[in-house]
Amino acid sequence: MWIPTQDEAVEMFARHFEALHRAGAAAKAKQQAEILIRGGDYSGHRIWTKVAERIKHRRKESKAA
Repeated sequence: MWIPTQDEAVEMFARHFEALHRAGAAAKAKQQAEILIRGGDYSGHRIWTKVAERIKHRRKESKAA
């Protein structure tokens, strides 16, 4: 059985989230991170921040290609 690493999971979720929210995906992910940090969920904040950054990185990669 394959169990994804955290980085693989972030990548998969970033792709899915971007497909759902298109141009607003990175902003929505960052917004979710902020909601979580205000509620004291530091690990959730860290993951959603990684998702937002991965979406931004994917966009830069697609523009460069």
